[in-house]
Amino acid sequence: MAAADPSCGGLLPLLPEREGARALGDDTGLWLTRGELREAALTLAAQMEASGGKRLVLLLAPNGAGAVIGLLGALAAGHAVALADPGLEPAKLARLEDAYRPDFVLSPSPEGEAAPGMALARREGGAPIRGAASVLLSTSGTTGSAKFVRLTAAALEANARQIGAALSITEDDVGIGHLAPHYSYGLSVVTSHLVAGAAVWMTSGSLVSPEFWPAVAAAGGTHFPGVPFHYTVLARFGLGAVPPSVRTFTQAGGALDRRFLAKVADDVSARGGRFFVMYGQTEAAPRMTTLPAERLAEKPGSVGPALAGGQISVLDETGAELPAGEAGAVAYEGPNVMLGYAETRADLDRGDEQGGRLLTGDLGFLDEEGYLHLTGRSQRFAKVAGLRLSLDEIERQLEPPCLVAALEKGESVIVFHEEGFEEPLKAQAKRLAAEYGVPAASFRFRALPALPLKPSGKVDYARLKAEADV
Repeated sequence: MAAADPSCGGLLPLLPEREGARALGDDTGLWLTRGELREAALTLAAQMEASGGKRLVLLLAPNGAGAVIGLLGALAAGHAVALADPGLEPAKLARLEDAYRPDFVLSPSPEGEAAPGMALARREGGAPIRGAASVLLSTSGTTGSAKFVRLTAAALEANARQIGAALSITEDDVGIGHLAPHYSYGLSVVTSHLVAGAAVWMTSGSLVSPEFWPAVAAAGGTHFPGVPFHYTVLARFGLGAVPPSVRTFTQAGGALDRRFLAKVADDVSARGGRFFVMYGQTEAAPRMTTLPAERLAEKPGSVGPALAGGQISVLDETGAELPAGEAGAVAYEGPNVMLGYAETRADLDRGDEQGGRLLTGDLGFLDEEGYLHLTGRSQRFAKVAGLRLSLDEIERQLEPPCLVAALEKGESVIVFHEEGFEEPLKAQAKRLAAEYGVPAASFRFRALPALPLKPSGKVDYARLKAEADV
């Protein structure tokens, strides 16, 4: 077996004098102290014995304590762990396993004993992994894409500490783990609280369920993380149901309508809480900036300065750095940047292809204080319900009966199409929304007599965007 690391890759703060403090719970009623969490992770690590060094663990991660123990156990065993949606369709899961040939699979099971509600299965696997990647995260939601971000445990820990410092997470805090742990934002809630000596409570409950907030109150939750969808709901219905224990609110996963942002921020301030706007990408493990709660009113539209130890720069077309106030391509440098991407197991042997520097694909400018303001994207991605979705992939997966073009608008994807094809496209979009795990209403349709084309015959997206006022 690879050498076990009793600190679980640095992601589990082991303070002997507080081993009895609670660390991890879930909505089954389970609560583990830090000492119990440590022992559970090391016990699981011992079950992942493998000859020949570093192996790959595929973790089908539900919103429960078992997923967190699975992650820590895999890291403690010295293995790499790929987190994926446990709801993947069998065919997509099979393709993922074919691409990566995991040596172990941890999956939800009522009878599982490897961790609470989790079963461990051995696979034939592949050759030992020689690369430094420890954690693999997908950027494409629940589509089952084989493209993963390669992160080191050190990058994940560095970002967890950056977030902990930016949010002033203390040992008394309890993160509300309602975001999926295979989603980078959800995972960062777990890691940032654990490394700060705080606790995290995992739940599969939905914000719109009447049982959600009473369960949060019972768990003593203090930090609510949300994407624009969640804050749109809270802006409309208010914070009356939110228990007084919840003092910190964070928003990431895409731009929130400023009207909703202002409403929630006012409501949070009225109850003596703090509201933080954050910006990041899975490729940065995942946070890059945080707007301090006390600067929210005077910095509307900003996502804040770079996290401690990181640096944001804005570049022109030649790669030269632009002065404050001038918009260009946003780049980030820091200890939390990925090694690169992977699409097969062989890619896990590759080295650092980024050098600590990430070209985000976003456009923006820095103000005189170094606060970042985003203005758009240079790449064809949409942020919907906190997930980064490829517009090109959406066009392909719609299997269009006609020419289509997908553009982002706010929290929606607008699908332009030729007249007469709306109904079959809507039916396909409903299926696609379920696969991505986003509301069906995220897809909107607009018929045109003909889509504008370039001389090459390809869709002219710039012209379409201008003519359609998107």
